[in-house]
Amino acid sequence: MVRSFRYFLPIVFTFLNFYEVCWGKVKWQARPISISKTTTDPNYMDLNLKVERFGLGEFAFTGTYFTNIDMDDTVTVELRIYSCYSGNEADYKLTPYSIQPQKFIDYLNTFYKDLLMKNLGDCTDLPKYEDGYVPPWPKDTFNFTRCTISGEGMPEVVPEGYYKALAIISALPAVELQMTVTLKVTTKMF
Repeated sequence: MVRSFRYFLPIVFTFLNFYEVCWGKVKWQARPISISKTTTDPNYMDLNLKVERFGLGEFAFTGTYFTNIDMDDTVTVELRIYSCYSGNEADYKLTPYSIQPQKFIDYLNTFYKDLLMKNLGDCTDLPKYEDGYVPPWPKDTFNFTRCTISGEGMPEVVPEGYYKALAIISALPAVELQMTVTLKVTTKMF
């Protein structure tokens, strides 16, 4: 009995360590390829981000986001995510990861809080909301410093390939900001 117990503990610790390493962690990594934007009026809303290399094979987003509008129920947010394996523009197809157009306030209390802040929270000075959004959204310039995508709150497994995300922020009557980010997703080996 003592002899079998002696082997039992190392087996349990090995299993627990393996379980901790594999459970709930993303099995992919994303490398930014490009970022671009268009805006109908940079005096009201603008974005200036660039892809920055800061280490051996390490890339991130750096730059600013400016808003000078009332972010209320007239503002909508939409996210279209496309993927393809080749990287050719004609091969991209819309994925189910997309976010349908919704009011900015609804977006803040769901995707912004649960995904964006969990992935970018430490590299930006965008407002953070623990419980829920309390208006008003500040009219300000927000900074991004070496932001990467950790994958927290996202699917654990994502097919390899190229992904293009088109984010659209629309404020009636005529202010719109569109940002397109292209990423290359590869499988993590460890």
